[in-house]
Amino acid sequence: MAVKDRNVLPTAGIAKECVLLVAPATAVSQAALEVDEVVPGFAFQVVRVEVHATAVTATISADVRIGTTSVLSSAVTPVANTATAGTLSSTLSALRGSSTDALRLHYTSNGTGAATSLKARVWIRPQSMNGEA
Repeated sequence: MAVKDRNVLPTAGIAKECVLLVAPATAVSQAALEVDEVVPGFAFQVVRVEVHATAVTATISADVRIGTTSVLSSAVTPVANTATAGTLSSTLSALRGSSTDALRLHYTSNGTGAATSLKARVWIRPQSMNGEA
């Protein structure tokens, strides 16, 4: 019998894949500036978000969105050379995207805020799986 995406448990490790969104350079005084996006090409659900930067100056935060909706309960403030996990939204619809929706990385910085090699690692899985609604 063939194994199909829809028959795999949502918690199965093989169901997840990591999407990398990158901001090679940031600028000061930006408000929710979009710097990268990807369309996974299938209906998906975000299951984890992690932000990393090699250097951080002053105040800067990163947000991951599906379209215009944040998948996070609040933006993540990166810590230099440390993977910083984001807290996912408690609203299930904010975590789900269609086959044509884009995952987008945005950042906000104050007058001196900056990050070097800002990245968001976003783990997604197919939606819906194993009888999910």
